[in-house]
Parts: sequence; structure tokens; C-alpha cells
Amino acid sequence: MRIIAVTGGIGAGKSTVARGLAERGAQLLDGDQVARAVVDPTDPIGAETTAQIRELLGDEAFNADGTLNREAVGARIFADDALRGSYNRILFPAIERATVARIAAIRDADPHATLVHEIPLYTGRALPWTYDYVVTVEADDAVRAERLITGRGYSPQHAADRIAAQGASGPREAIADLVVHTDGTMQQTVEQVETLWQHAQSLPHTEH
Repeated sequence: MRIIAVTGGIGAGKSTVARGLAERGAQLLDGDQVARAVVDPTDPIGAETTAQIRELLGDEAFNADGTLNREAVGARIFADDALRGSYNRILFPAIERATVARIAAIRDADPHATLVHEIPLYTGRALPWTYDYVVTVEADDAVRAERLITGRGYSPQHAADRIAAQGASGPREAIADLVVHTDGTMQQTVEQVETLWQHAQSLPHTEH
């Protein structure tokens, strides 16, 4: 199985690139979906995770139905480095456990699959699995902010805080095998995705 990481800052367009690869035949593992599952109180991993988050952030981090209020949490932790660190020490191990299980399930179903893992902000840290190819999706900060404001309803300050908290693109680009730029037209992005897909087919199948 081949595993390709598609990473990038918020609003950069990594979901567009990952979906484009899935349309061409890749198996897609959406890191955001996994992150949502591990804070779902009805999920075995999520029940444990949400209890820890409630202890850290209090009841105001949750909706009336007991689900995590992701926007409220984001607004708090992306403006407080220490709090974000504590939150990530709860969230990241849970996400890794769930991701390992999903990769294993995809491998068992199709040992020769091309798996695209859409993962936020991968910077080369050691993980329980390995990537055969790392793609970083980047766009100018102003473009990203506009996407967050118009597409997700963020305030300008909230958008700026989220982008600033994720740091500069340099570390992401340094560990990437390929950088896809989405500042241009959609057609230009599609062309980059097609080139990436054609290259992915030449990667050897490896054990994971």
C-alpha cells in the first residue's frame, strides 16, 4: 500500500487536493473526520477524550447536547499557546490510535491501495505509520483568510488568529516532496492534482 500525506494550513485548500486524488481512485482518510470521531461522546475513544477536555476547558466547551463546540474550543485554544498545548496532548494520542485502526482496515480491504491521508499541519513528527510521499498545500495568508471569512463565517480576527497560530509555511514545505499552490485558478489546481496522481502511480507499494 502507498500512503500519501496531504497537509497544509487552514484554508490552504488541502481538502480540495485530497478530494481530487480520491476522484482519481485513491482511498481517502480524512484527518478532520477522525478528529471529530475522537471527540464524539458516543464513540469509545471519544467518551474518554471528551471527559479529559471537559476537565481542561469546562462545560462551556460543549453544546447543550454534550457534543464538543469546535468553534468555541478553537477560539480559545488558538489564542493561548499554553492552553493549546494542553489540549493537543489530549487530542493527538487519541487521533493517532484511531488513525492506526483506520489505516489497518483500508490495508486489509485492499493491500495495494493508494491511501491519501489528509492531515492538518504535519511537520515531519514521528508517527506510528510512515508516508511514502508528503504533499503540502499552500496559499497566501490573505487568500486563506478570505476563504475562512467567506466560506466558514469566521471573523477577520478569528481567521487571523487561526492562521498565525499555525505558523509559517517554511517548516511544512521543508518536509514536503511536493508543494501544491492554490492561489491561482481552480484549473491550475486541478492540473497540479493530475500531475500528482500520475506520479503517485509510480511509487512502489510498501509495507506499513
